[in-house]
Amino acid sequence: MVSDNEIEYRIEGDSIDECKKKLYDLYGKDYLIKDRKVEFRRAGLFKKQKAVTVVTYVVNHQKSYNMNKDSFDRRDEEEQLQRNRDEILQKQSAKLMSSQMIQMNNTLEEFKKDMNAKLQNLAIAANEKHDSIKKIDDLLEQNAFSFSYINMIEEKIRNEFSLEQLDNYDLVERRVVDWIGESISIVKQAHFRPPHVYILVGPTGVGKTTTLVKLAVQFVREYAQNQNGQRPNICFITTDAMRVGAMEQLERWGKHMSSRVYKAERTEDLKSIYEENRDSMDAIFIDTSGFSPKDATHLAQMKLLLEVPGMNPDIYLTVMASTKVRDLQNIMQNYEPFGYNSVIVTKCDESEQLGNVISVLYEKHKSVSYVTHGQVASRDIDKADIVNFLIRLENFKVDRVHIEDKFGE
Repeated sequence: MVSDNEIEYRIEGDSIDECKKKLYDLYGKDYLIKDRKVEFRRAGLFKKQKAVTVVTYVVNHQKSYNMNKDSFDRRDEEEQLQRNRDEILQKQSAKLMSSQMIQMNNTLEEFKKDMNAKLQNLAIAANEKHDSIKKIDDLLEQNAFSFSYINMIEEKIRNEFSLEQLDNYDLVERRVVDWIGESISIVKQAHFRPPHVYILVGPTGVGKTTTLVKLAVQFVREYAQNQNGQRPNICFITTDAMRVGAMEQLERWGKHMSSRVYKAERTEDLKSIYEENRDSMDAIFIDTSGFSPKDATHLAQMKLLLEVPGMNPDIYLTVMASTKVRDLQNIMQNYEPFGYNSVIVTKCDESEQLGNVISVLYEKHKSVSYVTHGQVASRDIDKADIVNFLIRLENFKVDRVHIEDKFGE
């Protein structure tokens, strides 16, 4: 019989002895077993039933009850402390993250301020350029010189002129014209044993075929002048299988100049034609297909086609005067494997500025050999000349006498 003050508890174990041990660990001897029984339970669907001993007991006196109650209270207190710790940790973590975010925001703000200050300093520096430097920069931009070339000239000005000298704009301008002239490299004319083989390479639309004919006309004229009016023996070869009418265009000029025209689609063809004509010709002029400088496959094929042992050609890269700086850089770079000797600048009559050409030739360390202007083959080609480049500078005051003395032949 259970009194009003007694509260019955249950404990389970594998045996009565295990249950007693658990009770002793909790209350010592201050407990009383009221009932015990064995229950059979199945742990899973396919597992056997297991015997479990269930003991009903009461605690003998209030002290033990309080001890038991205190143990539960302590457990509740510990759980509450753990919850409090978790809350404190969460708050601290949130506070730390907030502090880090604030610090990051402050860092970003400082970075933005620093960058703005630097940009302002750059703007101030630009605004603080001497008027003479500003004028030169503007003139170079008007003439389509590249950004890097303009920076090079500006650095030269800063290094060479004092502030007092910068006030003399005419002096600065005159010196800049000299520097531009000094940056232009003219190819040195080489002497070739017959036959002198000319090969023109370059992208589509730059006028390679017309330029090749102009070179041939010039060669015939100069040969006749040096050989008492005797005409040289020349022939043309086209490897251009892409452009419609390329062969016909050369044949018309070949007939006009009493020169034979051949077509070579493979290296074997070119080798055979060269072997056939090398002992009888003073010059051989070879036209090539025009490809985009990005067309690496066709460029590689054309390079292989032109590799004839013993031919030792004079290879020219042909570029158009109006080509943008970036495109000129790509063209010169991608045609580099051909080992071109120099550059021919075509259609100069269609462009008012040549700063783009001067800039890229200087940056790529390339020489210029000829310039063309117009469609008349008998006269619209000239050997490159520094003076002619300089007198075409727009809005520069060019002292013609001075530059002819300095750069003339």
